[in-house]
Amino acid sequence: MIEQELMSFLTVLVVAIVVAGGISTLYALGLRLWAAGAVEVDEGTHLLPRLGSVVCFAACVAIVLFALWLMIPLFH
Repeated sequence: MIEQELMSFLTVLVVAIVVAGGISTLYALGLRLWAAGAVEVDEGTHLLPRLGSVVCFAACVAIVLFALWLMIPLFH
């Protein structure tokens, strides 16, 4: 009984750490790409980093919304 509760706790802990690290990494990468897109070396070269940053920010929003959907029973 206690082993099952401990394993459940460790599973939740590992998933929480991985997801928090993933969101932090995506957000930091989005900020870095946004800053890299601000420097315009050539005509139109800033578009690709800006697009990558928008994708990173959208992924962060999607992960947070999915987590809220999982936590709030009204949405089920």
